[in-house]
Amino acid sequence: MSNQVRVIDNISGTTLLETTLESIGDAYAFAAQLEAEGLDIRIEAPGLTETLIASLGANDQEIAEYKKSLDQEIEDHEDDFGCAICPPPKSV
Repeated sequence: MSNQVRVIDNISGTTLLETTLESIGDAYAFAAQLEAEGLDIRIEAPGLTETLIASLGANDQEIAEYKKSLDQEIEDHEDDFGCAICPPPKSV
């Protein structure tokens, strides 16, 4: 796992900037500049949990599995018992 922050072009998937967590402000400033120019970009930075499990020895595969399970949990959170905070899905 890398503790790098990346600014990525959503269309091409190209990494436009890569920096350290300590310089995350530079990444956000760069991203804001690119968005002002009309580019569709995203910032990828490791979160607290991801950084913690990496420091405890998780490898890249285990981190990818964690991210996948987190995405699945977010998608399914209303399916189990509903969510008291989220508005109900719109009927189409």
